[in-house]
Amino acid sequence: MEPDTISTFASILTATGPYGLVTVLAWAFWRVNEKKDKELKALHERMLTMAEEQTVAVTKVEAALVALKEAIEGLKHRRD
Repeated sequence: MEPDTISTFASILTATGPYGLVTVLAWAFWRVNEKKDKELKALHERMLTMAEEQTVAVTKVEAALVALKEAIEGLKHRRD
């Protein structure tokens, strides 16, 4: 912070007293929570994307297992 900014901040706190300090702290708390909420939303979106990709992968594996089972059963019928 520049000296002018600090003196301006100090004069505002002097004029507003403890209420000004409470207001500044409430504003800072709100900003921190806003940032945290934004990060949580991004994490939630990433988790949804990962879950969708996992569902697609599991579906492909299931289809491959069914095809393998059918191929094995086809080989059994040919031997008989």
